Amino acid sequence: MGNLRNKAYRALRWSERYTKTDMLYLARGGFWMTTSSVVVSSLSFLLAISFAHFLTKETYGEYKFVLAIAGILGTFALTGLGSAVMRSVGRGFEGTLHYAFWTNIRWSALSFLGALVLSIYYFAHGNSSLGLAILVVGSFSPFLSSTNLYSAYLTAKKDFRRHAIYFDIIGNLVPYTALFATMLLTDSPLWLILVYFSSNTLIGIILYKRTVKIYQPGPTVDTESLGYSKHLSLMNILSGLANNIDQILVFHYIGAAELAIYNFATAIPDQTKGPLKGLNKLIFPKFVVREDHEIRTGMRNKFLWLLVLSIVLVLAYILAAPYIFSIFFPKYMGSVLYSQIFSISFLSIPFSPANVYLAAKKKVKEQYMVYSLTSIVQIIAVFFGIFFWGLLGLIVARVITRIFSGLINATLYKYSLGKEDD
Repeated sequence: MGNLRNKAYRALRWSERYTKTDMLYLARGGFWMTTSSVVVSSLSFLLAISFAHFLTKETYGEYKFVLAIAGILGTFALTGLGSAVMRSVGRGFEGTLHYAFWTNIRWSALSFLGALVLSIYYFAHGNSSLGLAILVVGSFSPFLSSTNLYSAYLTAKKDFRRHAIYFDIIGNLVPYTALFATMLLTDSPLWLILVYFSSNTLIGIILYKRTVKIYQPGPTVDTESLGYSKHLSLMNILSGLANNIDQILVFHYIGAAELAIYNFATAIPDQTKGPLKGLNKLIFPKFVVREDHEIRTGMRNKFLWLLVLSIVLVLAYILAAPYIFSIFFPKYMGSVLYSQIFSISFLSIPFSPANVYLAAKKKVKEQYMVYSLTSIVQIIAVFFGIFFWGLLGLIVARVITRIFSGLINATLYKYSLGKEDD
C-alpha cells in the first residue's frame, strides 16, 4: 500500500512539469470535489427524472419561474460576501464569518421588501398561488444565504472533505429527498417551493452551527474585504438580473410549458459542468496567496488542458443527448436539439481560471467590466433572441454570451498582468 502511494506521489509530481499545477494539492482536494460533484450530479439527475415523471410541464415551469424570481431578489442582498469570507479567512481573519452572517441578515431586508411588493402585486391580480410562493421565498432567503456562508469558510480553510460532505452532499440530499417526498403527495408549485426553501434553510442552519463548533473561529475581522464584498454585490445585481431574465421572459411571453422544455435543455449540460465549480474552489485559495508570476507560469497549460476537455465534452454530449432524453425524459424529446446547441457553451470552460484570478486578486475595476459587459450583452441577446426566434434564439444567445464572457475574462486577466509588470 505504501509503495503504491509513493508511486502515485511520484507520478503526480512528474505530471507537474507538463500541467504547471500543484497536482498533489489538486489530487487531495480534487478527490473530494470530484466525489461530491458525482453525487450531486446523480442526485440532480434523479430529481430531474422525478420532475419529468410526476409534474406536468406547466407545474414545473411555474416552479422554475418562482426560483428565477428568488434569484433576482437575492441579488439585492450582499451576494459578494462568500468571496469576501473566502479571501479573509484564507488570510487569517476568521471572525469575518460571524460578522458576514449578521451583515447579510441585515442587508437581506431589501430582498424581503422586494418579495413583499411582488407578492402583493400577484395577489392583486388574482394569482394567490404565485403571491404566496414569492412570500415564502422572501421569508426564507435571508437565512438561507447567510447560513450557506459556512461553505466559503470551509473552502478558505481548504477543508475540502468536510465541504464536500456538508455543503455538497448533505446540503443537497436533504432538500432533494424532501422534494421527492412532496411530489409523491402533491404537484402544487406552492408546496414544492415551501419544502425546497424550508428544508434548505434548516439543513443550512445545522451545518453552519456544526462548522462553527468544529473550528471555533476567532474574533478578528477583515473589514477591508467586507467593503470589497459590496463592490461584488453591486456587480451581481446586473448579472443576477441577466442570469434570470430568460426564465421571466419565457414564462410570461411563451408559456410555462416552454419554460419547462428550456430548463430541461440546459439542466444536463449545466450539471455536466459541476466538477468545474469544484476546480474553481480548489484554485481560489491558491491564487489568493500566490504571486502573479507564479500564476502566469501555469495559466497557459491550464487553458490548453481545459480546452481539450471542453471539446471532448461538446462532442460526447451531442452524441449522447438523444439517448439520454429518450431513455430518461421521453416527455421532453423536444428539448434535445436545444440541449445539443447549448452544450457548445462548454467552450467557455478554459477561461474559468482567468475569472478566478480576477476575484482572488481583488481586481475590482476589471470585475466591474466583466460583470457589466457580460450582463448587458446577455440581456440584449436574450431579449432579441426570444423576440425573433423563440427558444432557439434564447439558446443561441446563452451560448454566445458565455463564450463572450470567457473572452472578456481572458482579456482582462492579460491586461491585469501587464499592469503588474509595469
